[in-house]
Amino acid sequence: MSEGEGDGDGPEGRPGPPHVGRPHLILFALIYALQGVVFAYVINFNQLYMKAAGLGETTINDVQTFAIILPFALKFLFGPISDRFNPLGLGHRRPFIGLGIGMQSLGLIGLALINPGQHVGGFATVALITVLGLAIYDTCCDGLIVDVTPEADRPRVQSIVMVARFVAATVLTFAFGHFLAETGIGPGKSGWILYTCAALGLPPLALTLVIRERREGHPADQFDWHALKVLIRPRGLALIAFGLLYALPGWGVEINLPLFYASSGFDESAVGLCGAARLSGRAVGAILLPLATPILGRTGTIVLGVVGLIGSTMAHAVITTGDVATAAALGFLFGVANGWNDVLFATLAMGAADPRLAASTFALFMAVTNLNILGGSLFGRGLVALGGSYPPLFLLAGLMMVPALLLVGPLARLAPRASDAKDRPDEFLA
Repeated sequence: MSEGEGDGDGPEGRPGPPHVGRPHLILFALIYALQGVVFAYVINFNQLYMKAAGLGETTINDVQTFAIILPFALKFLFGPISDRFNPLGLGHRRPFIGLGIGMQSLGLIGLALINPGQHVGGFATVALITVLGLAIYDTCCDGLIVDVTPEADRPRVQSIVMVARFVAATVLTFAFGHFLAETGIGPGKSGWILYTCAALGLPPLALTLVIRERREGHPADQFDWHALKVLIRPRGLALIAFGLLYALPGWGVEINLPLFYASSGFDESAVGLCGAARLSGRAVGAILLPLATPILGRTGTIVLGVVGLIGSTMAHAVITTGDVATAAALGFLFGVANGWNDVLFATLAMGAADPRLAASTFALFMAVTNLNILGGSLFGRGLVALGGSYPPLFLLAGLMMVPALLLVGPLARLAPRASDAKDRPDEFLA
């Protein structure tokens, strides 16, 4: 057995199912943890940073949406580039992962140097570059994951990488909130957070430089535009619709919760606590999904995930001023439902992706959930229209997810892509 195929043994000494090898798994976990670092700041504190600089809520939501939605809406462009090109023979994925991490770190440093209250256009542009870097390394890392992960190992790998992201985001959300309560937030006060986030890109960047891809027989060497047809097949369309229905309203709530907490009288420490509770919940949900799948089956996991997300979203309408305990508890349950659905969707997308355009087709399926950023802007405008009343929007967001239950049948019959990764090495060190 090659090193990349795994190290487990089945009954009576027979080889167990192939697994992704340790070096690649560590790289994937580090990259997803880095996403969690940026997530911890951008989702929980970037809006508060802009508010402290004097920007209004509509402008804040527009900047946040512009900086996040455009790079992720264009993720599909990075997929074909990675699938098609192998710069200097270094690999289809590794050079682009390094480029993206570098862009993100430099962008984070730039954000610390710009006052959004004085240069909102410049701040939004640098934020765009920062998230563009994240979108590049995210897309190419996902392509590498699809390349090297055998079918039987997909739920485990998706669970591990998402837990890595959620744990990193949880720890840093709590830490950032704690320290910001002491130092304050805004230009000249909290730039150290951005420098810290930039520095945390160094470990995955270093591992990217020493790990390498297979030189021969790479699935991307079979590049074929016809592979994009997987997106318009009926079950592919069902997967896309499911991603929109659960993620768009869910994100509309998620991205606006820090402002809701602030309007409910929570200080920065309480905002950090509630953010950490949501992210802890995401980690728990991501862990539970692969454990529950053999028991519930695909139909049961989809139904439970959707119903749980509807309920935990609508329940936010009962939170009252200063009720941090209830907000944290509901945030945790909301996070569990999101983590569960995120791993479920990513596992289904891995099965639906075509190996000839692995990064492209997987990214296009996942781009559906990335369009959820639109939910943040729509939620913000709805808030203005309702005079700042959050409860009706929580109820509406939950109702918008109900049609996802109509897709349970097609998704339960979604056949996994046949794996060609079982008999090939998936990891090499330079």
